[in-house]
Amino acid sequence: MSRSSARRDRGQTEPLAALVAVATIGLAVGLYGGYLTGVLGETTDRTPESVAIDRVWDDVSENGVFTAIDGNDGAIRNRVRIDSLPEGKTVHVAITTVDDGEKRVIDHARFHADGTVRDPARVGDPPADTGVATRPVPVELEPGDVRGGTLRVEVWSQ
Repeated sequence: MSRSSARRDRGQTEPLAALVAVATIGLAVGLYGGYLTGVLGETTDRTPESVAIDRVWDDVSENGVFTAIDGNDGAIRNRVRIDSLPEGKTVHVAITTVDDGEKRVIDHARFHADGTVRDPARVGDPPADTGVATRPVPVELEPGDVRGGTLRVEVWSQ
């Protein structure tokens, strides 16, 4: 057997069959990626209030502590950025501590759906279907006096 006849007997794929195989694999990978994007994009368990509480804490904390020292009135109202709040929702933010066994509101503010700040006492109570998120936070009441507190964010449609 000559060398040239051995080359002719080797298995080869037709160019058209190779192109069809590559196109099929590319199409399959594309469809699978599209399917995963659709499935994973819809399975989030983050609620507007859970997203808002993280963003609000980033706005109102300084070095991981909420400072409530005298002269710092309206810290929440002045520090929370509008883009930190869920769009088209009313949001109430409050920071509380426990002092001598009693709950004490350190600061709070209510943001209307359009981003304007409202007086919580004048607006009334939120509806029953309000989404609520809370998290423990450190609160500095006086220089060097840091206590445990709670950040509470309530979100509802107006």
